Amino acid sequence: MALKGLFLDKIRDQAINRRRLGKAILQFGTAGLLSETVIGRALAAEENPPAKKSFPFPIDKGDDNPLLNTHRVNWRVTNGELMHGYIAVPAAARNKLPTVLIIHDEQGLDFATREYTRKMALNGYIALAPDFLSAWGGMPDDPAKTRALLRGVDWSWLVKDAAMTVDWLKNQRYSTGKVGAIGFGWGGKLAQYTAAQAQDALAAAVAYYSETPPMNEAAHIKAPLQLHFGTSDSAVNAAALNWVSALKSASVPLECYFYPNAGHGFMNETQPAYNEVAANEAWKRSAEFLAANLNPKESLLHKINKGEQKLEKEQAVASSTKPNVTQKANQQPK
Repeated sequence: MALKGLFLDKIRDQAINRRRLGKAILQFGTAGLLSETVIGRALAAEENPPAKKSFPFPIDKGDDNPLLNTHRVNWRVTNGELMHGYIAVPAAARNKLPTVLIIHDEQGLDFATREYTRKMALNGYIALAPDFLSAWGGMPDDPAKTRALLRGVDWSWLVKDAAMTVDWLKNQRYSTGKVGAIGFGWGGKLAQYTAAQAQDALAAAVAYYSETPPMNEAAHIKAPLQLHFGTSDSAVNAAALNWVSALKSASVPLECYFYPNAGHGFMNETQPAYNEVAANEAWKRSAEFLAANLNPKESLLHKINKGEQKLEKEQAVASSTKPNVTQKANQQPK
């Protein structure tokens, strides 16, 4: 049998599904799949996946915040595959809380995304940041490889995974049933796709400087949307205005903001494009928008606020009593 025919028969016979085919392509490259040996390796790898760490992202310094409980978690998505993620919960929480899905940019589930997750939890939510490369082997250590993988994955699977994650959050015993989503760049596009797929299951969605889904997706979005763009992000903004028009025509509840002198990635403190003024203003608007649609508990917010004030005082005292280098030098015996 010709090699091409053999490969197509394997697909037709469902020896590999679309996700497995996508994973094989990402691992070995399109050209490499034309080798029968590589096809065999790809299939064998799927049947006997190599052992790997369950949670490849590290423990952060932010995980020592006494006001938060942070964990590495997993749950089932499309075809029963495991999605891995990072979750942050207010330590003072005692009752059910609304939840927010944090969707990473092309850098993957990096430090910045985990910081967004912790900040969102301090606004009174259970905040969950998935690694959307979980089903494709997880986020690589090399950011360039992460970006390449995320550009190549099958969006239809990503949207299903995200919608199933919304449903998982909605039905957790610790959830009020209200779920919001916030995404950055690549994740902003997925947040809007998710809004179209999840429809009434999603209570609100926020997207930052993202490419737009196809215009016909606007008609499927039921949740209120808030969009953020930088005026210097010309590549994204060209399509953004048409997308905003499509959303308005579909009567989607919409807020849209453009930030002067801000470019793509202006929220990310770890990137050169970071714009502190725009980032602070945008985050404040996002927090207010999500609060209006998800209703975090005022009593919990009060506890968090008191905890933050206490923590700030303790840190100030510790800083003032810590001897500086000059003091230490003066204390050395002569």
